[in-house]
Amino acid sequence: MGYLWRVRLSSFLAGAATASAAGFFLLYKDHLVARAAIAQQVEDVKRISEKHYETLNHRIIAMEKREESANKEASD
Repeated sequence: MGYLWRVRLSSFLAGAATASAAGFFLLYKDHLVARAAIAQQVEDVKRISEKHYETLNHRIIAMEKREESANKEASD
């Protein structure tokens, strides 16, 4: 009777260990996919922000040039 109990227990533990390993692998893989998706979204936001900053910088430079030319004409 004791031998049968040990065989069943060891089979159960082997199955639980296998299921745990498979579950860990699936969770790890899901984590990597989610991390890559978040990194891509951050890169997209960074790229869009850089375009906006560049556009704003050009507008500021244009306004400063107009202000300088207006000040130059006023002093003449």
